[in-house]
Amino acid sequence: MEFIENAEMLIALITGLAGLVGTAISTYFAIKNWITGFKTKSAQEIWSLIMEVADKAMAEAEQTTLEGADKKTMVMEIIQASAEAAKLDIAPFMQQLSTYIDQTITFVNKMSKK
Repeated sequence: MEFIENAEMLIALITGLAGLVGTAISTYFAIKNWITGFKTKSAQEIWSLIMEVADKAMAEAEQTTLEGADKKTMVMEIIQASAEAAKLDIAPFMQQLSTYIDQTITFVNKMSKK
């Protein structure tokens, strides 16, 4: 009986990890396209792109088994890692990004409590 419970937990863990890998792959391709146009943009255009990618990353994070702050961390890390891979400095936008994510989460939570 204990073996079956352990097997079920292992299957749930593997399924969760597979979902997370799928999410990471789809987010990678979205961010790769985003980075292509990143270098030639003004600060406002860059911020608009960051918000667009953040929205997509937040939607992807909702599909994972992560909770609360872990989802926010995932979104921030995806954007930051992608920018670093492209050798782009988005440090001036990180605080603004954090605030944007918090405000979006608050808005969505309020709207879903109707």
